[in-house]
Amino acid sequence: MLKGCRTPIPNFKKATSGCWKSGSLLECVAIDDENADVRSYSFKDPAGGGFNHKAGQHISLLLPLEGGDEYRTFTIASSPTMPDEISLTIKTNRPNGATAWMRDNVKIGTNLTAVGPTGQFNIADNPCEDLLLISAGSGITPMMSMLRWLYNRRDDIKITFVHYAKTSDEYLFSEELSNINDDYSALNLYQISTHRDDGPISGLPTASQLKSIIEISDQTVFCCGPAGFMDVIKTVMLDSGLDEAQYHQESFGVDKVDNAPQEIDENAETVTVRFKDKIFEAAKGANLLNVLKQNKFVIPTGCKSGMCGTCQMKLESGSVKMNQLGGLSDGQIGDGYILACCSTLENNLTIS
Repeated sequence: MLKGCRTPIPNFKKATSGCWKSGSLLECVAIDDENADVRSYSFKDPAGGGFNHKAGQHISLLLPLEGGDEYRTFTIASSPTMPDEISLTIKTNRPNGATAWMRDNVKIGTNLTAVGPTGQFNIADNPCEDLLLISAGSGITPMMSMLRWLYNRRDDIKITFVHYAKTSDEYLFSEELSNINDDYSALNLYQISTHRDDGPISGLPTASQLKSIIEISDQTVFCCGPAGFMDVIKTVMLDSGLDEAQYHQESFGVDKVDNAPQEIDENAETVTVRFKDKIFEAAKGANLLNVLKQNKFVIPTGCKSGMCGTCQMKLESGSVKMNQLGGLSDGQIGDGYILACCSTLENNLTIS
């Protein structure tokens, strides 16, 4: 529980039998167009279970794409206080790839395998009394999960919510945000158009613009949006004296893994990898995610840079060299978890 709850927390009873299990099916039960380019999909557990996640976390769907089955990761937009369903809000205007496949193929009644939820980017693990949620475009989705959670619970903390879009026509969840803002005194809402002067504040984010609406001090900051946007926000925050430990950003970046088959030098040192009752050889120093994909294993992935934590695996024996960027907590690392995307093979290993 966050500190200082204004009223007793509502009793959110689950009208479900148990919890949905990672690795099983989700059934699409509703599809809503947020605007011309963004669509929300709601999913239930066909077995009747509820969903247990933290506000801000993500889930990975297994999609039958043109090049073969692949996991794609999406942030959950719905609140953990409403466990019967989860909703994913996704851009639909891309010409091909995962979101285009979903636009063209996911219907009410469609079943998809999914894994998760997971992710260090969540508010439950970072309790605070002064919160800044700042997003651009579809990066608003984890912020909506966090705000919906706080609003449903009526947590008595200071919340500043800043959302950027190119024009006011592209604001997401605008009516819902306005209603929450009117009903929830803890919230201060700012919606900013970057490419049209159609509000009291407009333009791309700058230090002067942000300081005109936010007193940057010791807030806990959650930021999500395009990489360049997050770079600007982080620079402004840290240059203004924010402790870096108080700044959190989400990332589902460009695929950094080389999926091309690697030619193994017969004289190169090799190690063995044991996974799912199979044993195969790989070059010492090879990227673990690459090796798994080359051996026909479909692994859930997100940012592929060690930030989102989607590709976590349990190291049962052996060792890897891991260069993670916050995707795992110290406790998870201590328990033997690694991230396949940023781990290279050091010796024979067994993973699960």
